[in-house]
Amino acid sequence: MNKNFVNKRGYGGMESFQKLFKRRALLMGGGVFASMLLVHPTDLLAQAERSDGPRRINLSGRQRMLIQRAGKFVCLAYQNPDPAPLLAAAVQTLALHQTTEAGLKDGDAELGLEPETNASVLSALTRANNAFAPYGRTIRDAIDGQRVEQEHLQAISDLNGPALAEMDAAVNLIERVYKSADLSEQMAMLINISGRQRMFTQRLVLLLCLSRSGLASPDTREELFRTMNRFNISLNILNRVTSGALRDSRSQPIIERLNSVQGDWAALSERISTALRITEVGSVEDIRHINERAEDLLTRMNEIVLLYEEAAE
Repeated sequence: MNKNFVNKRGYGGMESFQKLFKRRALLMGGGVFASMLLVHPTDLLAQAERSDGPRRINLSGRQRMLIQRAGKFVCLAYQNPDPAPLLAAAVQTLALHQTTEAGLKDGDAELGLEPETNASVLSALTRANNAFAPYGRTIRDAIDGQRVEQEHLQAISDLNGPALAEMDAAVNLIERVYKSADLSEQMAMLINISGRQRMFTQRLVLLLCLSRSGLASPDTREELFRTMNRFNISLNILNRVTSGALRDSRSQPIIERLNSVQGDWAALSERISTALRITEVGSVEDIRHINERAEDLLTRMNEIVLLYEEAAE
């Protein structure tokens, strides 16, 4: 992520994609509807012309990925004879999460964020931070002890879902509040959905790692399949909407990268499906290979998010 990415005012297409938005609401679950209910009417009627709208959606969306990524590193450390490098990666992930958390509220010139003034958004960010707090403490406890215990994994399994749900609700609210004449509904949606794909790459590895550790909840396997399905559907939405939202040369590099990601995702999802047929606890060599592919896919998806952000300016 280039912290020095400079924001400008964005624009996008004006066509209606009502069916896609309805389908997207189902993909996101109840969080999007809860977010809508929490927006005060005056917050929507008196939106400021914000130059950091695309960046704000991007970076708040990245928080979802960082939540899953931190847990993933701790789970992989549990299975690794040398946990130190993985725990060090968890430290960096938490630091980035904390810096972004503060920037989303108080502003951060290096991140390209202005101070947040919308009361509904601030409340949503506070709820997300409160939900993250016990999850973050669990990860920090494992880091401080330089040892991952089964209790840490159980807490990660129990707490990562609520932390993710609150952050997802906050992102969806930010998208709704900051779409404007300068940031079209379509472009705001594309930044959010492409950003969420980053989270899915990390969540899949975390869920797979938890299932191999024998400490996952009973519905972890079903959640794995749901997450894979959501990645597929979201990728299809991105492919269908991009050319209509960007009717000029800006769409071409995004479409090319989406086509490339399609092949990467097909290979990764096949590996995950194969890994799900392995039932013995403690077998993790294949998960390490899956994580390497997921990291490559994360890099590719992040490039796409930044292209959407740049196109919206």
